[in-house]
Amino acid sequence: MAPQSFQLVVRTGPNPGKVYPLSKDEISLGRDIASDIVLSDPEVSRHHARLVAQGNSFILEDTGSTNGTFVNGQRLMGPHMLRSGELILLGENVSLSFEPAQTDLDATMVASNVPSMPASPPPPRQTYIPPASQPRQQAPSFSQAPYGGAYPGGPEESYLMEEEEDKQRSRTWLYAGCGCLLVVLCVLVVGAIVFDQMNLYCQPPFNVLFPCP
Repeated sequence: MAPQSFQLVVRTGPNPGKVYPLSKDEISLGRDIASDIVLSDPEVSRHHARLVAQGNSFILEDTGSTNGTFVNGQRLMGPHMLRSGELILLGENVSLSFEPAQTDLDATMVASNVPSMPASPPPPRQTYIPPASQPRQQAPSFSQAPYGGAYPGGPEESYLMEEEEDKQRSRTWLYAGCGCLLVVLCVLVVGAIVFDQMNLYCQPPFNVLFPCP
């Protein structure tokens, strides 16, 4: 039996209702125009996720996206074997449903099972209307996360932590530099007072710098 074919149908985001047949063994999803499935949305990373064919289904993997990849509301923490009807969410705005693709053979079988009817005028052709945009699905909050109460920090959170650490180190060096400068100034002032009190102007080697009678 030939492997079953699948497709992704855009539910929310750019081009709702658009169908992407999954005809390759590896398919990339992202905002980059070189991706196999291009999704032009600011919440989608340039290289967001990928699908890899395995058996009669596909494995979905997040490829280091900033806003995460979710399946049925759960954030992916590793590869996930997709099942028919599951909803994929990229960031917060783009959702796609994973569905079996309808083949020409399926359409032929359906037509052959329809009983013959007396000739009648064909019904008016119905225009396909894409489903209305669904309310934006909120990413799972940390209080609902099944991983100990919080998800591992993404690249954006790590970047903010590193930036805060750099600021702390900069302030530490600034305080240390100011302290060293203050110590040097104190030493110079005390040295000048001692130099004047001991009248070292005419003593070598200072007599070279100060003319003495």
